[in-house]
Amino acid sequence: MTSRYISIRPDNIPSDGKISFKNGFPVLSFTIQAQNGILDPKSIRIAGSLAVFSDNAATPTPVLDTDTGNDRITMDSRLGIYNVMDQLIIRHNKSKQICEHIRHYPRYLSSYLGLGSSKQDLMGFMNETNLIMPNAEAFFQTVIANTDGVSNADIKKSFSAHLPCGFIQSGNQINLMDSSFGGIQIEIHLSPDQSALFCPSGATTKPDAHYQLSDLELTCEVSDVPPEEMDRLSKETTGALPFNTITSLYTSINSTNAQLQFSLGLKQVQSVFMNFCPSLHINTLNENGMATTYPSKANGDLAHFKRVQFLRGGVKYPCEFDIVTNIDKDSRSVVVDPELLKEFVDSVIPEYLADRCSVSPQNNNRGYTLTSGSYTDVADGGALFGIGMKYSQFNTGQDFSTQQWGASLESDLTDDSPQSVFIYVKSRAVLSWSQSGVQLIQ
Repeated sequence: MTSRYISIRPDNIPSDGKISFKNGFPVLSFTIQAQNGILDPKSIRIAGSLAVFSDNAATPTPVLDTDTGNDRITMDSRLGIYNVMDQLIIRHNKSKQICEHIRHYPRYLSSYLGLGSSKQDLMGFMNETNLIMPNAEAFFQTVIANTDGVSNADIKKSFSAHLPCGFIQSGNQINLMDSSFGGIQIEIHLSPDQSALFCPSGATTKPDAHYQLSDLELTCEVSDVPPEEMDRLSKETTGALPFNTITSLYTSINSTNAQLQFSLGLKQVQSVFMNFCPSLHINTLNENGMATTYPSKANGDLAHFKRVQFLRGGVKYPCEFDIVTNIDKDSRSVVVDPELLKEFVDSVIPEYLADRCSVSPQNNNRGYTLTSGSYTDVADGGALFGIGMKYSQFNTGQDFSTQQWGASLESDLTDDSPQSVFIYVKSRAVLSWSQSGVQLIQ
């Protein structure tokens, strides 16, 4: 088959070609129409330009490299352009049924990219393609700020970002013929400006700061169907596409002994992992709501985990023992608990990818507080903490369709300081499709 690269404009782009959450465009949509071709989903990329402004004037003022203190506006350095993608939805174009839906997408990617990419990856090709730079100051100077402070010109930063998710990374080929699977629609729900941006000093003087996207397009590779294959492929009216998908959940904890329980309804759970954020840090320009830090007390001190249990139907599973961390009453070790870290890494990435990991003693430790100027300056892309558990050795998965998944988290969160918990469940799914629509079987 001969291949061709196609470029698709957004479905809902305004006349000036500029997309901004602040100015009323919270959803970005692209449609790959049905055609006589075979789509390679791994080739899908969202390309465009990013600009960040410090006000919402008729001609907004770009963020400048000379901005300091309360005037400085930036984003999470590990996420780059993914800061602005709040949700990812992939639909079957003909029936509009959902093939995959990942909520809290940036926080999922913070753990996934941090554990699945080396620091060299993040600083190298992912800086060029996804605007990532795992250093807070370097990220501000090279991605966010306009270095042309004299002319005050709007200098955009170009990107061409892949979209990590099960449907796209499954390795399946999609028959785009109208008689077969047909076209797909990709929706990206944009993050509110208060969620994507923050002020490192913790007290911004720029309440109208916002980001803007322009020159947007979706690019992908489509292989033309040769004439001798046309008849055979046109008769593919049913099929199944297996892939690993992410189910995202949200809850909060505010006690020394938090009990998390959910009825997942999933039959092939591969792993579960979670990351944390003070609830007060969400949707505010004063704090980085994308940071994956330890839970914290009201004064910003870390709330250390003492004992962790994973449960299935109220019984310890798969570990039939408590994970007791290296924290005791009389000392506060800066070194992260090795058991928690190992289980977290294993729950996010396969063991054979561990050599491409950017987790380090610099970004996974207890040597910071949840106050501005401390957690916002953590090296190697910022804090990279999480808790997880792997349930599958050989992709078979664990059945949670009839029994609840649970976790018991004992910590020294002794005061009134609600902590948001973002839970991600990786499970095996099969997308069954026919001419009447699609059905996601999990």
